[in-house]
Amino acid sequence: MLRILISSLIFLCICSPSMATELPMFLKDKIYSTDPSKCGDATEDDSLQLSQEGVFGFEFGCTFLGFDMETDKDTGKTYLAVGRANCGDDSGINRPDNITMIAQDDETVTVQSQNEYIISEAQVLLSQRLPENISLAGKFPNYISRDYKICK
Repeated sequence: MLRILISSLIFLCICSPSMATELPMFLKDKIYSTDPSKCGDATEDDSLQLSQEGVFGFEFGCTFLGFDMETDKDTGKTYLAVGRANCGDDSGINRPDNITMIAQDDETVTVQSQNEYIISEAQVLLSQRLPENISLAGKFPNYISRDYKICK
């Protein structure tokens, strides 16, 4: 049943007529990193890099499949994009995600993973309903959802 659901979601993403093929201008030919001192470095840490291809780090990656964008009507500048992504790690398991990117300025993009947002909301509910399990909240840190600075 789960395979059918995942196959259906992938089919809908690929065949959706609203799937945008253009890139947000703030991503075009640029690379951002959660740690700009590690731009282009493949060290074994938790730094991630954001580009028009996706979000990538050590043994982890989210490949963008398409974008939906919001553009300022006065300037024509794209300030928000949602990237539909296929994410996976070294375990070989892939999962879909929607990744919201907001260009704060010419050097910073704030990124929010929908999956991480849902997990954090579940943690809040868990801590409210089962306070004895509040220690679980610290075990699921944001990984993708952070500020990314442009690589120079």
